[in-house]
Amino acid sequence: MELTRKIQVCNNLNNIPDFKTIKSLERGIEWKIVFGNKIKSKREKIGSQWKFEHPEFQIAVHTIEPEINIVKLITDKEIEKHQKFFEKCAKDYRNLATKLINEFADKHNVKIDPEYPMNTLCHTEKFGYKPVGEMNEWRYAFHGIHCGLTNNKTGQRIEIPLTYGLEFGQLDPYFFTGFIKTTKEYQPLPVGIYCDYADGLRILEKMVEIGKFEYVNSNWPNQKGIVVTDRGKVKVEVYNPEEEEESLRTTTYKNNGGEIAKINNNNKNTIWSKLRGLWS
Repeated sequence: MELTRKIQVCNNLNNIPDFKTIKSLERGIEWKIVFGNKIKSKREKIGSQWKFEHPEFQIAVHTIEPEINIVKLITDKEIEKHQKFFEKCAKDYRNLATKLINEFADKHNVKIDPEYPMNTLCHTEKFGYKPVGEMNEWRYAFHGIHCGLTNNKTGQRIEIPLTYGLEFGQLDPYFFTGFIKTTKEYQPLPVGIYCDYADGLRILEKMVEIGKFEYVNSNWPNQKGIVVTDRGKVKVEVYNPEEEEESLRTTTYKNNGGEIAKINNNNKNTIWSKLRGLWS
């Protein structure tokens, strides 16, 4: 969905839109407020005030140009009205992500580590597959903590999370709205999504608030993600580096078990090393 752009040049502070005027801005419009030379130094202060006063808007203060761009984000009322649609999208996302990653593993004869998928699914060639390539009608690319796929025929995009054990339905605000907007069966969308990340974040948070989505642990300590509530629950192991390193220290030097214990801990140390490198 494309935004309709509206430009207003303000040469003095009296031209700056007031609280009620901003509140009345309709969805689907990007309002660019251009600050004249005499007041351009006020841009950042005014932008900060607007961000505080209008949390339901995206207030983008340009770092170089003397302008602020205002967009009204998806509202709580719109999300509640279309909660069944967003719930369906989340279920479809989870089902497709699980199907595709298992198809990839089968095709390349890779055993997915059920506790820490990034032990066997990652940006490397050591497991016998290229980190970027094609599978059936999908282009795939392993990057960071995701595997991104794009359908060659439909253009549908999906990003599969790899740090939630076998829970592949974790929803990122930007990736979730990207999936929705590139899925042909959802078109035309029942509600406008204009700011992919900001609208996506409001959708996820509101859906958690009304109980349709919920939080789930990540493999990474102190990290959580969001998944659809109505699903088959999957246990996600949380890697605790302090416990694992202590376990390694206490078992390595036991009689007749030192080297075996060290080998058994290698897989967990591998995922810790990957995660630490990605998040540090």
